[in-house]
Amino acid sequence: MSDIGQNIKQVLPFATFADDQPFRQTSLAFSQPHDPAERDAILAALKAASLNITVNNLWVLGWIGEYDKLSMSRRILLEHYDLDISTDPDAVLYTGDSTNDAPMFAFFRHSVGVSTVSRFLDQIPQPPNWITVGPGGRGFVEAARVVMVARQLDA
Repeated sequence: MSDIGQNIKQVLPFATFADDQPFRQTSLAFSQPHDPAERDAILAALKAASLNITVNNLWVLGWIGEYDKLSMSRRILLEHYDLDISTDPDAVLYTGDSTNDAPMFAFFRHSVGVSTVSRFLDQIPQPPNWITVGPGGRGFVEAARVVMVARQLDA
């Protein structure tokens, strides 16, 4: 992965690794460029390297392997929390913000997109069931507050 990333940076000098790239073990993340043509060039380079690709609000991502957020969530929730989302999908409220969240929005009935997801709705086959007013962290806090209020009402 490191070699692929360095090759892309040589071919596309504007490509900048995400700040957390040193901590990534199974993916490459480049900072989301402002210019859509530059984003598309990074995506094309990742795809040419036979990587799976997606974008989110912050990064242009590439990875090897047939996995996504939903398949990994199934595994982690079952192995670490004994929660089988295949039999209990309503146990999860999922909140996301971009195209790499599409499998989650399609699977979970309780799905929330923070407001920035609106930029990607034309690329998400099944949008989230609710979109917050606030972007980023404020949107996540907004969703958490709704859950806390609902729990107080149930008490």
